[in-house]
Amino acid sequence: MYDLTAGLAGRRDPAQPLLTFLDGPARIELSGATTANWVSKTANLLVDGYAGPDRVGLLLPLHWQTVCLLLGGVAAGATVVVAASPAELAGCPVAFTTADTAEAALDAGVDDVFACSLTPFATRLPAVPALVLDAAAEIPSYGDHFGGRPAAARLELAGQPYLPPAWDLTPADRVLTTLDPATPAGLGALLAPLRAGAALVLLVAGDLDAAVAQEGVTAVVDGAGLRRVS
Repeated sequence: MYDLTAGLAGRRDPAQPLLTFLDGPARIELSGATTANWVSKTANLLVDGYAGPDRVGLLLPLHWQTVCLLLGGVAAGATVVVAASPAELAGCPVAFTTADTAEAALDAGVDDVFACSLTPFATRLPAVPALVLDAAAEIPSYGDHFGGRPAAARLELAGQPYLPPAWDLTPADRVLTTLDPATPAGLGALLAPLRAGAALVLLVAGDLDAAVAQEGVTAVVDGAGLRRVS
């Protein structure tokens, strides 16, 4: 996983938790190895199924699958366009969206739109819009290993190239974020910890203080930036 993502994911024990997703009572935990599996499947889908598109759109909220799809797009060598609206997906041959925004992505000119259910286990959609693909039905059939080695990560946010920040974190850290990934602060909250090999805790719904205590969080990222938890 670590070489696949052009420095976006630092080295850590692959058996240890890398992504923890909290949505009210729902809690999902992915090890580094499981995350790498999702990243590889996504990259293989893009390369084997769609000839390695130059640009891959991402119009998704905070979710563990968002992280895996973003890393998979980077691993495939694409410029990953992190969008805040369907219009920002224009020029992307392939995009991953919610079911609610999938048709608008088609209207924006995306050729192949994969809709994600964003349930805790990323299950299939109960109904799929016309001309839209169900990400949960398509991704699992692709290979668990990917041999690509992009020289550098290419990310775009709000129409501009995006460089992840470098924070003083280590693989011993567990960093919690509640931020929207389609913002500079929110995207940095995902990528800066990963670059350092730290684990991520994604809190969508629930009590922040309780999550900090329950998950052994060492730092929280909010609108003001990174703050250490004493």
